[in-house]
Amino acid sequence: MAQFWSLGIIEFMTFLRYFFYIVAGALASSVIGGIFACVIAFISPDFVKGLFSPSAGADLPRYAAAVGMIWGIFLGTAVMAFSLLLVTAVQVARLIKKKSDEKPDA
Repeated sequence: MAQFWSLGIIEFMTFLRYFFYIVAGALASSVIGGIFACVIAFISPDFVKGLFSPSAGADLPRYAAAVGMIWGIFLGTAVMAFSLLLVTAVQVARLIKKKSDEKPDA
């Protein structure tokens, strides 16, 4: 019984580790997206005005940074989730191969 309990904890901790990878990747992408959009707003304010269409009195770099952070978090979450899906698929394939190697041939 203790063996099943310890395996459950290990699997849960693996899930938490991957979940924190997704959260950290999304937040890092949000920061990078905000910085990138802010730099673009400083370099080319007309491009940001045409792309995002902010209100007339909005501070353009600040507005671009906010929009860039939003897009960064969406894209970062998607990329991290896809990469972790690939890691999970490799782990499942490895588990299936291991189980098939353990079965005795009849």
